[in-house]
Amino acid sequence: MLYLLGINLPDQKLTHIALTSLYGIGRRQAVNLCHQLEIHPLCRLKDVPEDKVTLLSQKLNTMKIDATLKKQQRERIEELYNIGTTRGMRHAIGLPVNGQRTRTNRSTASRLNGTFLRSKRK
Repeated sequence: MLYLLGINLPDQKLTHIALTSLYGIGRRQAVNLCHQLEIHPLCRLKDVPEDKVTLLSQKLNTMKIDATLKKQQRERIEELYNIGTTRGMRHAIGLPVNGQRTRTNRSTASRLNGTFLRSKRK
């Protein structure tokens, strides 16, 4: 396992697939990173040379990923709540936010939406 930015990345996977383990990096962004650093698309993470790994970590340090991205998302939701918008209120009480029905399918939203504000207010 390669330890990069506080996260263990799986060695046996392809490099662009392993990079998607980081929160905030999707498939397309991972492929673009590999292309910029001239890492072969079929290269596994364990086969990447050390100099490319250091360049990769430098590149990732400049990006907003993981904790900073989660913090930014939490701040945006909290701002919606403080302004008093309907979206903010529905996040706070754990209901669906984007107009989904609540008669039968509110259980998933109750698990997901309220976690940002409920944990802070307790």
